[in-house]
Amino acid sequence: MKKLIFSLLALALISFYSCKDSATAESTEAEETTKMEEVAETPDYDLFNSRVETIRAFYKAHENEDLESIANILADTIKVSPPNYNGNQVVGKDEFLAVLKDYHDNFDNIKFTEGIKMGDIDEGGFWSGSVYPAESASVSANAIRAYGTWTATHTESGKGIGVKYYSISWINKDGKLAQYTAYYDVNGIATQLAEE
Repeated sequence: MKKLIFSLLALALISFYSCKDSATAESTEAEETTKMEEVAETPDYDLFNSRVETIRAFYKAHENEDLESIANILADTIKVSPPNYNGNQVVGKDEFLAVLKDYHDNFDNIKFTEGIKMGDIDEGGFWSGSVYPAESASVSANAIRAYGTWTATHTESGKGIGVKYYSISWINKDGKLAQYTAYYDVNGIATQLAEE
């Protein structure tokens, strides 16, 4: 009889805690869904668009080989992760401006074409926020991703070059480019210039 009572008591406790855990999980899931729905309903499109315009102004100044305008767009404390692997070392404003000047000294007709173009796919060039993964989904207008193609003419040889381009930019509260990382095939430029 003691065994039966003990077994029933144990079963009752297990059932109680199972229901409690299930209710807690359902409650937590409901809270997370509500939070995500609240966030999803309040994206700041105006902020996103103004930040995209800052990035476009940066690209346009680079096309125009206008280092003074570029310097005004960059925050004095900008952190840049260049496209070439350098051990993930961040460089500052002066180093970044020197790299851009090197491009200006060696290339003409620098042009950025924004967007993803593949056959019948023609998508925009600027994105921010995410849906996946659920645990870090965001409607933030930070970390703006840019996709496109850079083309130019090598000044010395007259050869045309082009690279697919992807970057992530962060704009600070003053509207300046504060952090920037870019991905493109730096060695691909040299390869294109070496081709006969």
